Amino acid sequence: DRLVLLLTSWAGPASVAVYIDAEANSEEAHTAVRYLSEELRRLPSHAAQELTLSLLHQAQPSEEQGAEERAAEANPEEGAVEVQADTGRAARKLYPINALRNLAVSQARTELVFLLDVDFVPSAGLLRDLTRQSTLLSHLTASKAALVLPAFEVNSRHRLPRQQAALAALTSSSPPQASGFHIDHFPVGHAPTDFARWFSAGRPYEVAYEENFEPYIIASRKWLPAYDERFRGYGLNKVSHLYAVATQGARFLVLPNHFVAAHEHAKSSSWQSIYGAEADVMHRMRLTALWRRFKAELPPLPAPKATTPKVSILPAALPSATASLSGETRKRAVPSAIEGDGNDGGAAEEVVARTHPKAARLAPALPLKSLRRGKLIHKGARAVACRA
Repeated sequence: DRLVLLLTSWAGPASVAVYIDAEANSEEAHTAVRYLSEELRRLPSHAAQELTLSLLHQAQPSEEQGAEERAAEANPEEGAVEVQADTGRAARKLYPINALRNLAVSQARTELVFLLDVDFVPSAGLLRDLTRQSTLLSHLTASKAALVLPAFEVNSRHRLPRQQAALAALTSSSPPQASGFHIDHFPVGHAPTDFARWFSAGRPYEVAYEENFEPYIIASRKWLPAYDERFRGYGLNKVSHLYAVATQGARFLVLPNHFVAAHEHAKSSSWQSIYGAEADVMHRMRLTALWRRFKAELPPLPAPKATTPKVSILPAALPSATASLSGETRKRAVPSAIEGDGNDGGAAEEVVARTHPKAARLAPALPLKSLRRGKLIHKGARAVACRA
């Protein structure tokens, strides 16, 4: 349901990578593919025509992985916990969220990508309004700039707002029915966006990166680092990527008027395994060790700089509009990558939506690609015809 809603709301090309928690060619994998095929038939024709789908199957541990794990278990005094953060049996059982994200981005054929969890729905007219901003798109293409889409969570009793005015009504109600995403229990994740400023902003504004900042961004694939696939399951998988983005010297520019929104939901089993009452202490240790190693491998963060944009790259306000686009508009549209949050098991979705002036229009048939560890195993084994 989330994938169909997102693709319908986006109304543009999309590349979708799906994790199948079973070996390729197994009966479980075939069952998952059949289920996915039925779900995708619910898509409107325009969304189906602009969709590319890839599969990531459960991988078997390689001989190299087995040797590393045996060495770690045999030499605990030599930092086995840190080694097992990447290669141990326990880590391999966790959901490969960042491998899916990399697969999704790798299938995008455009220069700009929009990195977004599958739970979220973009505001109405986002793609159309971005398409009209040639100066903004040129700026994103030519520089290390990350365009931030403010993220909000909404009480599940309410429909997700598609306009800023509707969102403002929910945030200002008593008690509030919407708020900045995870602002209560993980404020550092999105607080630098400065939600209060965003509601009155007429132009993009720059914000300073702070550690643990994890906004949803649009940026150029030319310089975006890959997601670190050692981060599996819940915890720091997206934070680590934005940290790597910041070490590239990226400027974070917040887009006015437009946003993404998701419904509040219960804490997943992955979250409970780290932060819940019965948290897995060893997993937390592995995650802490991996985070320490990850940061040590990257260059230091650049020194803080002024947060006032040097040039205006948008008009005073973007017009609000519906999400419906003409064919010509979509051909010029900014690309978008949409990623799953990794909280769900089974065939959780990882998505990359994308468009570009030079992008070819995709065929209605969706060739499913089964991939393991990022390499193509077979192609064209199945095709899913998606019709409205």
